[in-house]
Amino acid sequence: MVNYEVIQYKIDSINEIRQYVNQSDSIASLTNQLLNDSLHNQLIDMIDEEGDEDYSLFNDMEMIYLFVHKKRDMNDKKNRGENTKKEYLRDVLLFYKQLIEQAELIELTLQGLEQYQLFKRLTARHLRKYQEWLKGAPLGKGKKPYSVSTLSRKIMIIRGFLNFLFESKYIEQPIHKKMLSSNVRSEDRPYKDLSSYEVTKILEGFKNHPIVYGVISVLATTGLRIQELCTARVCDLSFVDGDYWLLVKGKGDKRREVLIHSNVLKTIEQFRLRRRLSFKLDPSDQSPLLTTASGKAYDYKYLSNYITRKIQSLDYDFVKYRSSPITPHAFRHFWAIQSEENGVNLSQIQSGLGHSDVKTTMIYLKRKTLRKNHAAHAWKNSDIINNI
Repeated sequence: MVNYEVIQYKIDSINEIRQYVNQSDSIASLTNQLLNDSLHNQLIDMIDEEGDEDYSLFNDMEMIYLFVHKKRDMNDKKNRGENTKKEYLRDVLLFYKQLIEQAELIELTLQGLEQYQLFKRLTARHLRKYQEWLKGAPLGKGKKPYSVSTLSRKIMIIRGFLNFLFESKYIEQPIHKKMLSSNVRSEDRPYKDLSSYEVTKILEGFKNHPIVYGVISVLATTGLRIQELCTARVCDLSFVDGDYWLLVKGKGDKRREVLIHSNVLKTIEQFRLRRRLSFKLDPSDQSPLLTTASGKAYDYKYLSNYITRKIQSLDYDFVKYRSSPITPHAFRHFWAIQSEENGVNLSQIQSGLGHSDVKTTMIYLKRKTLRKNHAAHAWKNSDIINNI
């Protein structure tokens, strides 16, 4: 584990972070602590006082903090949201931890570091060796190497962070340009499509499990991201013109409403009854719509992993022999495909999913569209097929 006790902050105003860092080596706990953006302006003021954006006062941890909370627009809604910041913090801190743990392997010398400025010692050679290790390290699900899509996301974040260090003149060389790409090809994407039969069977498997049944029912019929469901509150649910609507906050803090069918609303009610919670529409109730056993909002990664494990335990062939596990995100694909099959146009599906780019929506429908338009369909009534 990273020995954060050696990190010494020189700035008295961030004692709250220094105290926490000196007491913890937990990436998850440190991530939550560094999400507090109240110190960002104070650190920026120090840079302005020195002139010419002088970052020499800071150390690695402070640069991570500045990177994650960097503002790009006067409109806060256009800056990184909390979920994005959390993901960036988690990946950059893990990168930091791995550099230290694998220092010998990547030939990085740690001795004699001044004020723990590890990033200043990084070279293109270190990054090349790090990427070689990362590609094969058993860090993914099931203790397997990361998937191509996961690697791609991590490399994108790390490259962006190193670019920030270079542009801030914290490091002297643009080493981010030497990092190998990890682009996701269509054939690299895990299979996430689900049929109506498969979703029906999954729901049948959890008919007597109101927690899992409730979560899957909502995901499959709304196209929600698991993060959006975890942050939904009781006050976000309303009844308008004979329908129930749930207001959710998506990526970039963009808000949209999703329709909650009456049968699905009953599964939410059963979920809450299992948690010993009453259920009624209340615009003043800001408590989580779906809660943990302790009454708190779910961490979306925990809930995602929990649902994935529960589905994986089902004794169905389409679960056991599937090339990739069925995750909550698969139900988002299911919603898109079912919508298209029921005559919903692409623009409406894009809006329902909260996609900013229609190309992302098209990825969800690509495999189904290719099958639908496959040339082999023309053979169905051919003499050869009929005579085999």
